[in-house]
Amino acid sequence: MMKAKCGKCGDLLGSCACRRQRCQDSVDGDPLVFIDGHDDAILGLAEIEGDTRVVYDHGAVIRRLMRRDGMDEEGAEEFFSYNIEGSKISASPPIFLRAC
Repeated sequence: MMKAKCGKCGDLLGSCACRRQRCQDSVDGDPLVFIDGHDDAILGLAEIEGDTRVVYDHGAVIRRLMRRDGMDEEGAEEFFSYNIEGSKISASPPIFLRAC
């Protein structure tokens, strides 16, 4: 079975680096807050009280920290909690979806 590829970059859609641009294109220039280095974890966009935010897969971010930076799961969770989720980067921070 062939996996779907991005029409822009040719990568598999599951690891496509064009997700950021597709999100930005869909909001007609309104500013969005992204987490650098984790575009492959973007799930889409959500609107909260008229404010559009980028939604990320929490598990994918943790797995990337573990794989890319050599962290164990506890270290990746701690890094994520303090440096990504807790960074207070804007009034419209990204949303991190956690699977139950």
